[in-house]
Amino acid sequence: MKKTIASLAAIGVLAVPAAAGASHPRAHHRAVGVGAAAQACKAERKADIAAFRQKYGNRNGRHAFRRCVRQHLRQSRATCKAERDADLTAFRAKYGNKKGRHAFRRCVRQHAGDTIS
Repeated sequence: MKKTIASLAAIGVLAVPAAAGASHPRAHHRAVGVGAAAQACKAERKADIAAFRQKYGNRNGRHAFRRCVRQHLRQSRATCKAERDADLTAFRAKYGNKKGRHAFRRCVRQHAGDTIS
């Protein structure tokens, strides 16, 4: 009986931190624009997988999809940063919400699926 109670207590103590970490609302946070970038990369990969691996893969032709998404996001961030630096008020008016906020995030989402030059 004592062994059963001790083992149940040990299991309970170990289960509490695991359950607390699993309920965190941002446990699986995704970067802004990943969905659009992934769709663009899927379409490009479907067109010609060998060229896709050649263009985005490392020296062994691996991790091409991951690197494609990363490159799409980097380019969209750079595009939005340049546009924001050119004219901040016009940038906020074009991409911002009703209060003019979240303009950069919304710009990145919109440009994440653009073709890479």
